Amino acid sequence: MEIKVIAEDETMLELEVAGEDHTFCNLLREALSRDPRVEVASYRIEHPLVSEPVVFLQVKEGVEVPREGEREVELTAVPGIGAKRKEQLEAAGIKSANMLLSANVKELAEKTGIPESILKKYVEEAKKLDYGIPSPPRFVLKQVLEGIKREFQELEGKLP
Repeated sequence: MEIKVIAEDETMLELEVAGEDHTFCNLLREALSRDPRVEVASYRIEHPLVSEPVVFLQVKEGVEVPREGEREVELTAVPGIGAKRKEQLEAAGIKSANMLLSANVKELAEKTGIPESILKKYVEEAKKLDYGIPSPPRFVLKQVLEGIKREFQELEGKLP
């Protein structure tokens, strides 16, 4: 099975699932629909002979994703932050892009002398970086797939 992400944001995931058909897609759609964090789970196959299935998942706003395993990201990975800005931010206690995300922009502006408007741009850019944490839809999809796997493993153990 090969998966290709078509579109993704904080609440939506659309992906193409190569090599699968209605059997797997119906199973996945049904399992996703039973999850209380899911608003919409569907799929479509444009043409059964020449098209791959496309799965659509919409999760509810505010789905929490555990942050353990979060990757520490350098300040200079944030577009616009060079050596001088990094030095200013570190002097104010901001040692990584991760810390920048949770900083109070107004207080940080006072400590660093960097204008609030620029700090807000840095924060917006920092939100776009990869911290190794899956999006909420990916997190829900992974948990549902793990649940399906466990169910099949239980069935294997119970059958003669």
